[in-house]
Amino acid sequence: MKRILSLGALALAFSATTASADPLMKYDYFDAAYQWTSTDSDLIDNSNGLDTKISYSPIDNFAIEGGYNYARADITGTDIGVNNNSYTYGVLGYYSICPGFDLLGRVGGTHINANTSIDGIKITASEERVYGGIGSRYLLTDDIEFDANITYVDLDTASWTYSGTGLLAVSENVALKADVAMNDDKDVVLTGGVRLAM
Repeated sequence: MKRILSLGALALAFSATTASADPLMKYDYFDAAYQWTSTDSDLIDNSNGLDTKISYSPIDNFAIEGGYNYARADITGTDIGVNNNSYTYGVLGYYSICPGFDLLGRVGGTHINANTSIDGIKITASEERVYGGIGSRYLLTDDIEFDANITYVDLDTASWTYSGTGLLAVSENVALKADVAMNDDKDVVLTGGVRLAM
């Protein structure tokens, strides 16, 4: 009887650990976060916006990624605002070095559309970019994950972005998310939000 109770307690402890870590180290998820950007430019003020991401892994070691980002910034010294909408799409390959530690590689594209209005005249511009990057995901504890990424974006000149993400599991399917990133132009992007595991 004691043996059965011990096995039952072990099973409950294992299931509780698994449940608490469920939103972490997964590749089927949806992210939604507030984004603040500090731009190293005298022409554009800091911007605020929304950042969303979705990932779907139909087979092991492969995922399809997408996202939508909205940011609004004002031109310094004016009441003119610039709205920036971007859509990303790509694929991700991942490989587990050991339980709780994955290496990543990704490629994809971004469609960017910016618009503003000056004296009642609407001005729009759009462009396409490609990106590629490497990264890692590491489970620090049952409830905390840390991710690190380096991403190259094809601009007029090469642009690199370095980012880190922290995730804290708060329920079986939900984690709090915080992210910090910096690019070659010394622009700093901070985001805070939630991840919903699917």
